[in-house]
Amino acid sequence: MDQSSFFMMTEAFSIDYTDSGKESRKPLEHFHDSYELAFFIRADIDIFVKDTKYRIQDGDLLLINAYDLHRIFYNPNHEYTRYVIQFKKSFIYELTQTLKLEPLIHKLQHKQNKKISLTIKQRVRLEEIFRNIVNLRKKLQFRHDDFTLEPALKLHLLLLLMEYDKLSDLRRNLRELNPTENQVHDIIQYIDEHYDEAIQLDDLTAQFGKSKYYISHLFREVTRFTFVEYVQYRRVIEAQKKLLQTDKSIIDIGMECGFQSLQHFYRVFKKISKQTPAAYRKENK
Repeated sequence: MDQSSFFMMTEAFSIDYTDSGKESRKPLEHFHDSYELAFFIRADIDIFVKDTKYRIQDGDLLLINAYDLHRIFYNPNHEYTRYVIQFKKSFIYELTQTLKLEPLIHKLQHKQNKKISLTIKQRVRLEEIFRNIVNLRKKLQFRHDDFTLEPALKLHLLLLLMEYDKLSDLRRNLRELNPTENQVHDIIQYIDEHYDEAIQLDDLTAQFGKSKYYISHLFREVTRFTFVEYVQYRRVIEAQKKLLQTDKSIIDIGMECGFQSLQHFYRVFKKISKQTPAAYRKENK
């Protein structure tokens, strides 16, 4: 795993606009503790999210759930322009309560196909909302005495999420996976169900009736992760949640997440999170 792999602790809300011309970035893999909504004005990239690979092109909208591991592959011969919003559920929690829209985030989180390809008319409408959010965020940084800006920002974000929900409902047809992607999808589902066990490639061989070499090669080809790398990420993601959401001891959390020793837990957790489990809990809980 190269140095581009990392976990991001994010603000309650942020928005970023990138217009970088032709993109020459290296593949990037990471996950974060916020939801991410990305609007790609110009793009030709592949994004692997949790267990699905998406081809992203001009005018696509993509939602990524909090803690979903994703890896991005850039096309250096295509121009790259996009907006990215990252937000925590807590940022708009009170507003969704007031408007009786609490189920919205849960509904968005459980949508199976997270990508929407927009029409020209839809792109124009969505880009206006994103621009308004950028302007509100800039004003909020410098005009601390204007108490209307943050509510307006939250309302615009909620409007954007409602628009995403409506558009995705209009496209109920699920993206069809090719046979290779289907096999990897099934493998990842199996890992998600058994990450807390001493899972090995031999288990996948027995489950899917394929050789270890075939499974390793297939998994790497589609996800660009090795089997071991993906399992480690999956365990660390669950450990992070337990560290913040429970008062269980660190050793108990490590064992519950499939690590065979406290030493192994600390080593893998620090490699991925860039800090120890104890430091992570102390700084973020």
